[in-house]
Amino acid sequence: MRAATETRQRGTHRQELTYCFGPFRLVPRRQLLLLDGCPVKLGGRAFELLQVLVQRCGDLVSKNELMAAAWPGTFLHDSNLKVNMWSLRRSLGDTQIEPIYIATVARRGYKFIADVQISIGEVEDDLALADPLPLSNPPLPRGIVGREAEIVEIADLLADNRHVTLAGAGGIGKTTVAVAVAQAFAPRCRDGVCFVDLATISDPTLFGTALVTALGIRGNTDNGLAAALDYLRPRQMLLILDNCEHVLPAATIFAGKFLTDTSPSRLLATSREALGTVTEHVVRLGSLASPKSGLDLSVNQAVTFPAVQLFVRRAAEWSDYQFVDDDCEAVASICHSLDGLPLAIELAAAQIGRFNPRELVTLLDQNLGFRAPSAESAPPRHETLMATIDWSFRLLSQKEARLFGLLSVFSDAFDAEDAVFVAEAAGLTPIDVVTGLGSLVAKSLLSAQARGAHLRYRLLDSTRRYAAERRQADPACGQALRHHAQRVLALFEQSEEEWNWREPADWTQRYLGRIADLRAALSWAFGEDGDAVLGIRLAVAAITLWSETSILSEAQARLEDALALAKTVACDDLSKAKLACALGWSLFYARKMSNENEVAWLDAIAFARRAGSIEYQQRALVGFAFYLLQIGQVPRAITYLEEATALADRDRGRDLTATSEADRALAWAHAFAGELSKSRPVLDRLAATYSLAEGRSRKDANEVYRFITVRFNLPFVAWMQGQADHAARLARDAVDAADRGGHWVSQSNALGLAALPVALETGNLDALESYTMRLRRNLERERISRWVPVERYFSACLRELRGDPRAVQDIRAAIDELIECRFLMRIGSYLAVLARAYLRQGRIADAREAITRAIDHQERQGERWCRSELQRVEAAVLLHAGEPLRAEQRLQQALTEARAIGAMTFQLRIATDLAAHWIATGRRAKAIRLLAPIYDAFTEGFETPDLVAAERLLQRRQPTANGCGRYRQPEPMHARGA
Repeated sequence: MRAATETRQRGTHRQELTYCFGPFRLVPRRQLLLLDGCPVKLGGRAFELLQVLVQRCGDLVSKNELMAAAWPGTFLHDSNLKVNMWSLRRSLGDTQIEPIYIATVARRGYKFIADVQISIGEVEDDLALADPLPLSNPPLPRGIVGREAEIVEIADLLADNRHVTLAGAGGIGKTTVAVAVAQAFAPRCRDGVCFVDLATISDPTLFGTALVTALGIRGNTDNGLAAALDYLRPRQMLLILDNCEHVLPAATIFAGKFLTDTSPSRLLATSREALGTVTEHVVRLGSLASPKSGLDLSVNQAVTFPAVQLFVRRAAEWSDYQFVDDDCEAVASICHSLDGLPLAIELAAAQIGRFNPRELVTLLDQNLGFRAPSAESAPPRHETLMATIDWSFRLLSQKEARLFGLLSVFSDAFDAEDAVFVAEAAGLTPIDVVTGLGSLVAKSLLSAQARGAHLRYRLLDSTRRYAAERRQADPACGQALRHHAQRVLALFEQSEEEWNWREPADWTQRYLGRIADLRAALSWAFGEDGDAVLGIRLAVAAITLWSETSILSEAQARLEDALALAKTVACDDLSKAKLACALGWSLFYARKMSNENEVAWLDAIAFARRAGSIEYQQRALVGFAFYLLQIGQVPRAITYLEEATALADRDRGRDLTATSEADRALAWAHAFAGELSKSRPVLDRLAATYSLAEGRSRKDANEVYRFITVRFNLPFVAWMQGQADHAARLARDAVDAADRGGHWVSQSNALGLAALPVALETGNLDALESYTMRLRRNLERERISRWVPVERYFSACLRELRGDPRAVQDIRAAIDELIECRFLMRIGSYLAVLARAYLRQGRIADAREAITRAIDHQERQGERWCRSELQRVEAAVLLHAGEPLRAEQRLQQALTEARAIGAMTFQLRIATDLAAHWIATGRRAKAIRLLAPIYDAFTEGFETPDLVAAERLLQRRQPTANGCGRYRQPEPMHARGA
């Protein structure tokens, strides 16, 4: 928080795409409207309406289009649109008869009629979105030959078209051109370039998963395409979808949705055929120009043709070839016979060390008649490429050819050690592999790129497909896929061990790069010809990666498959316990708490008991208890947590992490049950145990995690016990520690469970605004679905407290969504806040209904901690309804309850309300006798609304003449705060 404050004080700015009209500036990426540099208060739906209208300035925007933008997926009467449009016009000061900004087109829609200027302007950095996540970067560009003009043209097209597709035959150079275009276009992309290599997936259903992984989106995304669109909507970036042809339907669906969405981002696709969207701009890449045969050319004339230039360059790179006049006719003939295909030319050039140009011409004449069986309906250039790859393949030695086929099992880049392991399946030795890799690179059948001290190898898409056909036809390669899965298993079992000591960022980068092969190995293992037991072991080994990177939706699907199979095959109980625990956590972060979650946790408990694993019994019991707390079953959660802590007592020291988690969870559950005296000492002890480590080891990261987690339980307890400043400080420490360490899931927990509730209850609206913004940004980093309605709730509360009368409906909508999702923890207190908001509007019947629901939830859920507060709000409703006697009686009951659980803050609130009522009814002395000792017990928090209100009441007490029995004159509030 300190660093953020310093940044604000420095007044840093960032460049933002801005729409300017009149005195207004609209910044879509930040959902911000500025009037003469100052933010204008707009509801979320009003902002969506304005954004659509401004971006389509001068066009008629139909009612249906506007409603779809502001209320996606919801059927509403168009009166909702009229109300929100009126609100928007009022915010713009556009309420006169002749509109300045928004004109109504009767029975059809609306039109933005003011002049709009689009610019890149500076906006205060404090209002920025989250820092961009690490994106999947394009591969390093190779030397470009003969495409310079096309690259410039395509980059210019992207400036004017949101979707450009580079179409052409395999080997034509689509990826190379796309990478070069990205490099040229990058300065126009404020938020960077993301490269999605679709060649790494074979299953179209994995398209969304590959997309969100490349974009760096974490969490439970539910719908990968929707999550990607949400991520791209406020950003200005270039998204490259490479090799779309084998997942064309999925790519087309995404592109169609992308183009109908509002986003300044651009989409560049490469495919052998167009995607087919309505506004797609297709650029068909042609062959490199080559000279016709029979021309008598000199070297200088020949190299003006890009195809010749590429051939000569690649031949020189591999064989130190010198181009001479005598070779001009032969080289021209080679390039012409290869249809100017860059990949085919490179394959031919790679043979120059073995054959001279004239010999190559003869060999190509003999071999280019080959037509692969799968290419009967393919275009001629594709047949030429496949024939050239086949010719290159036939020139390999037997061992090189076999290795080439085996390497097709890798979905992405691989190391020499990976190739050695897989090659054992066909009897190849490490020496065969190392020499073979070098030969395949030299022949352009394999690419190599240096990564640190090692080389990483990769097959191009066309060569991988050909190699896979050769592997499938070779009986000696029959075990290749099994060996590949075993290699992936070894890597991920190694990752589990390295997780304990390797620096976290290094670990993540190392193993996230293996996810394409993990997906392929799991698909094979769980397939018809696979090995279910091996697949189960793979899924268990991958749990750490899925958990560390928060790729929860993908993990959930894989874990469900693995656990279902584990119940039907010979599988040890500990592995089943691990799968069930991981599945339980992945479901825990879903949008809706389902019964599947309970089944997973109960399975985990049963499997761990059968395995005799105290560690996993604890983990399962604690995980299940957290689930029970979320769905509002506090007494049941305590039962399971007591069992978990009893296990810890039996085996103290074996797993300190599970032990501390059990202690923390039980203390938290006791707090919800109103047993603050049992909760607070444990949380204080845990808070004192864990500090912020300065190092970067996994041990340090775990220490930081525990430092954060105890501080999103302790603040709310401290606040109830009358320590508002201490509670706010603890919550801020947790949020800031998570921020520094990049613990976004933990930070969301700290925000939702501590920082936001404490800021709301202590009336710190500036902190409430800051924290809601941080939670919104977090949901872009790691979209944990359950926090979405929580953020909406606190944002609406903020707006309501700042005077927006419409916000109360949004508070109710957020609460209804939380109930529908079964995220019931604290729902009674949320409903009490809604009731108080209704009272401020004089809506007594609505307030009564809300507080009745609140009390019902509190009683059913066993959340005694808030009973006295709900009784206090109920008393306020009764007082407004003209029932003062019942209200006073309810306040007396509430005070007794607050005292019984030791909730000083609630005692103060109740005593203040009761004192105010007594003073209003002529019982001033009695009021002071009640309120003064409670107020005097406080040692901090004197600037909170609760203590300010109590102090004001007490200041009405006039001191007596002799000073006896009088209430002391309070110090100024700033002195109290000190």
